[in-house]
Amino acid sequence: MLPEDLPDLGAMRYARYYQHIEYNPHTHMLLTDRPFVIFALLLDRTLGDFIFRNLFAATVKRRFRNARLIAYYRPDRPYKEAVVKLNPHIATTWRLSGSTPLPMDYFDVMGSPPIQAGTKRWYETQSAEPDLVLTPSMMNFEFLGSLGPIARFKVPNSLVDPLHARLIEVGLREDQWFCVLHYRERGYQDERARPNRDMRTPDAIDVIKYVTRELGGQVVRIGHPSMERIAPMPGFVDLTGAQDDLMTHAYAVSRARFFLELSPSGPMALAGAFGVPLARCNAVSLLGPLEAPSFSLMQHLVGPGGTRVPKAIAIAKGLYSELAVKDVIERYGYRFERNSDAELRAAARDIAERTRDCQTWREPSLVDAGAPVDAFSLPLERPPEIEIVEYPDAMPKFD
Repeated sequence: MLPEDLPDLGAMRYARYYQHIEYNPHTHMLLTDRPFVIFALLLDRTLGDFIFRNLFAATVKRRFRNARLIAYYRPDRPYKEAVVKLNPHIATTWRLSGSTPLPMDYFDVMGSPPIQAGTKRWYETQSAEPDLVLTPSMMNFEFLGSLGPIARFKVPNSLVDPLHARLIEVGLREDQWFCVLHYRERGYQDERARPNRDMRTPDAIDVIKYVTRELGGQVVRIGHPSMERIAPMPGFVDLTGAQDDLMTHAYAVSRARFFLELSPSGPMALAGAFGVPLARCNAVSLLGPLEAPSFSLMQHLVGPGGTRVPKAIAIAKGLYSELAVKDVIERYGYRFERNSDAELRAAARDIAERTRDCQTWREPSLVDAGAPVDAFSLPLERPPEIEIVEYPDAMPKFD
């Protein structure tokens, strides 16, 4: 064989010891089966952030036609294990507890590294050689909508039947649609009060009755076990007891016609993760809805004279932000004022109308649409603006 007829084996420098390598003499190409390895640092502690960060990593992974997602997290909150199980895009997980760190030297794969991982699994799962390491700051979920089709969570097959049976057991009818309802109530794990976000349970009764009596649906409330009890009523199912954990709540969300959030809190992230339309009420930021037909109904921004700031001005000046109000314009007498009961009913009616094609339990969204683009680049593009709705006839009266 003449030197000029020798195959081009330059691609071997990208090969790893665990790869299958094959030379195709017809195409003169060196083929390997090495995936694009993504190592995601899921370092959040609050539920909503941890869900969104998982969703971001999964969405990046599905942008590549041959990718492997490896997740690092600490199981320091009771819901983290369930969230990771709901993310079907993760191939390998690394769980570190207490103060044990992940040494950066574990990523050293050159000769005679001074520190090596204590398990061969670190190297066999390709964790040592990621092509992309996603830090929390890179996974800014405010830009998640700019990455194209959002990845989906999926309830593990082995849990579907028992979780389905659980919803029937607590009184949910299979022949009638339902929505999942949630709001933040003061008292979760003794966290500090959040006046702009906390809601009293009695203030939720009106909209629950509206959905069950006027819209013809059922309502499933999710939340933590210490939430105030609600007296039994037809069409209402309460999953806030200690016997139902996040996995039960997640399954309910995946089968709901829509998610109705009455005040801002982390569980609403499950709606985006399962592709369930979300009506986010009493919102104090633009975070939340990821895709149509989801929308936000903002709290009213009110000035010192009782005058409401028009939506267009609030958006243009970036005032729909709890931090913007608390840290800047609160000193000038501006505050958030909650949605009225009539507005909450209007939002429930609106999202029900937008989801009228779902008349029974929703079929889970199993397929992610869109072709892989084999690319992820920074800085991220600004995502499409979310829809902010208003119901003028239902607003409180302002001076």
